[in-house]
Amino acid sequence: MKLLKTSLLLAAAAATTHLDAAVYSLQWSGTSFGNSAVATGTIDLNVSTMPNPVNTGGSLPSWVNSLNVTVSGASSGNGSFTTADFGSIIFNSQGFTLNLNAELVGQNGGLFTGMSGDFNIFRAAGTPTAPNGTSPNVLRAGGGFSGDQMRLISFSLGGPSGVTDFADWMSSVNNQSRVYAAGTTLASLPLEGAHHRPMMSFDRMGKDAQFWATGDFGSSSRVRDVKVTSGEMGVNKDIAPNTLAGIAIGRGQQNQDLDYRPFGGQWIVSLLGMVGSWDAKINRGYSNGGSTDYSLGETDITSRSARLRVDAPVLFSVGGFGFSPYASYAVTQTVVEAYTEAGGALPASYDQQEHNATEARLGVMATKVFDEKLKLIVSLEGIHRFDGAGPALTGQDITGSVGFSLPGQAPRPDCVRLGFDVDYKLAADTLLNISAHASTVGEVADVSGAVSIRRAF
Repeated sequence: MKLLKTSLLLAAAAATTHLDAAVYSLQWSGTSFGNSAVATGTIDLNVSTMPNPVNTGGSLPSWVNSLNVTVSGASSGNGSFTTADFGSIIFNSQGFTLNLNAELVGQNGGLFTGMSGDFNIFRAAGTPTAPNGTSPNVLRAGGGFSGDQMRLISFSLGGPSGVTDFADWMSSVNNQSRVYAAGTTLASLPLEGAHHRPMMSFDRMGKDAQFWATGDFGSSSRVRDVKVTSGEMGVNKDIAPNTLAGIAIGRGQQNQDLDYRPFGGQWIVSLLGMVGSWDAKINRGYSNGGSTDYSLGETDITSRSARLRVDAPVLFSVGGFGFSPYASYAVTQTVVEAYTEAGGALPASYDQQEHNATEARLGVMATKVFDEKLKLIVSLEGIHRFDGAGPALTGQDITGSVGFSLPGQAPRPDCVRLGFDVDYKLAADTLLNISAHASTVGEVADVSGAVSIRRAF
C-alpha cells in the first residue's frame, strides 16, 4: 500500500481553451398565473452545429451541451436540477432565423410568448420532482401536472453579473477539469514508474531484506503540458518462502508492495496497492473588463489504486536476450472534493467529482545479463483503457445565477509504451536501477523515468 501526500498548483487561463458553445440564461415567472414561483437556469448550446432556424422535439439533441434549472418560490418542487434530470426538449422558431446574440423572447413579433414559437423542457424518467413543460413556453414546478405554472420571460446570452466575455469565462471554468486529471496522473506515475516491475524481479543480492530510495519524473507535451515528480524511501523483506513485502515512506506517507512467486516456479504474481492524498491549489484566470482576473480555489484529491500483475518466466532467447511476457490489470479511483473559489470578481463553486479508471497492460520484457554487475531490460507493452468519459464538471458561479454542467472527457483508449531498465551493482549489496519510458499519445506520460538505489541487508 502506498500513501503519498503532496500539493499541486494548477493555473487555468481563459485564453488556453475556447468552447464552440454559447451559454444562454433562462427565466420563467409565475406572475401571469397568479403565483410567486420563479425559475432560472442556463442552457449551453453548441451554436456551430445547432440548426437555425431551429425545429426539434424529442430527446436532448447533441448540440445541447448542458441544461440547468433552479426553481424557487413555488408551493412544491423547489430545488436545483441538472442535465440528467431532463430527457427531452421542444425548440421551434417557426421557420424564423434567430438572432442568437439578442434576447430570443419576443423576436419576430412575439416569438416564444404565448402560442408563438415553442421552447419547452421535459423531465427525464426517474426524476418526478423536476420541473416539466406543459404547454408552449410554460414550465410547471413539482411532480405531476398540478404544480405552479411559470411562463418563459427571458432567453438570452447571459452569465454572472459583470462578465463581459462569457465564452472566455466558461472556458476558464472548463479548464478546472484538469484538477481531476492531475489526481489521476499523480497516481499513475509511481504506479507504472518506479514500480513498473515487481520487487521480486530485482536482484536480492543474497540477502533477505533491502532498503530502497526512488525518484520518479514524467512529462507530457504533445497534447497537454504536464510535468510530475515523486519520491519515496522504503524497505522490503522476505516474509515466507518465495514471498516478500515492503513498506516505504515519502514525505510522511507509506507504501507497501506484496509479491508472491509460486513455489518452485519462475512466475511472479504481484499485487500493488496505492493510496494518494493530494492538496490542490488552483489559480483560475479569466477575462474581466478588459483585464485578467484570478479566483483561487483549494481542494483535496484522493486516489486509490490496485494493480494485479503476472510475470511469466523466460520463454525463449534471441541474441542473448531472454523474452518473458507479462500482463496486468489496474483500477484507480480518483475523488476531487467539492470546493468554492475565493477572490476575484467572478469566482465559482464546483461539485465533487469521482471516477474509476481501469486499464490493462500486455507486454514483453527482453532481458540481457552482461556480467555479474550489469543487466539490461527492454520492455514493450500495449495499454488499453476500459473506462469511458471521466466525471462531468458541475457547479455554478458564486452568485448562483449561472449553473454549468460540462461533460467529462473520454480517455484515449490505446497506446504503446517502450521502456529501458538498467540494473547495475555498485557493490555486492547495493543495486542502482535506472529506467526510462516513452509512449505514443495516450493517457500516460509521453516520457518518464525513475532512479532507485537498493541496498540489501
